[in-house]
Amino acid sequence: MSGNEHDWLALKPQEPSPSQCCGGGCKPCIYDVYEKELAQWERAKAKQDKSLLMEKKEQSNNSELNPDTFTAFNISSVEQLTEDTYQYRFELPGNSSLRLSLGQHIVLRGVVNGLEVQRAYTPISPGNAEGYFEVLIKCYEAGLMSQYIKTWKKGDMVFWRGPFGGFPYRPNKGPFTSAAAGGADHEHIHFQSPQLIHTSLFCC
Repeated sequence: MSGNEHDWLALKPQEPSPSQCCGGGCKPCIYDVYEKELAQWERAKAKQDKSLLMEKKEQSNNSELNPDTFTAFNISSVEQLTEDTYQYRFELPGNSSLRLSLGQHIVLRGVVNGLEVQRAYTPISPGNAEGYFEVLIKCYEAGLMSQYIKTWKKGDMVFWRGPFGGFPYRPNKGPFTSAAAGGADHEHIHFQSPQLIHTSLFCC
């Protein structure tokens, strides 16, 4: 194998493992991102022009949340609420906002024992909160991602991408809105309710 061929193989995107898919139905899914990057790599290799790969690198340096690439966010505070439940606050650059709509989630990336894992979480902070977002997470004894999350401390950088999902909500277009949740998930309903209460709706 020539040195040039070896260089191109080193730049080739790696196909995601099953553990890297959060199973949340994200659009784009990590496999969609892989197919896009692979096609980009194939075009660059065919033209022998590595500058065509720069688009991916520039996106990864973006300080804003992006559905296609992971972005690092700083943990500004950690609050333990119960024996196994924690609330994490992350800084947003320039007093910006995630601008999430109801029901949207973001995807976390972690590495446990050399294995990359991804899971989806719904922020509990208001979608228009400025300068930060908060995530409530319950850690499980045997959970792969939980092993990674338990190591978090203030000042750590954590990688997220998104947002994904959501559902349309038009104020006062129906007499009632109901929601059902169990366990730690009821907190997500509770924190989403302020976006509904300003109309004629109430969640309990």
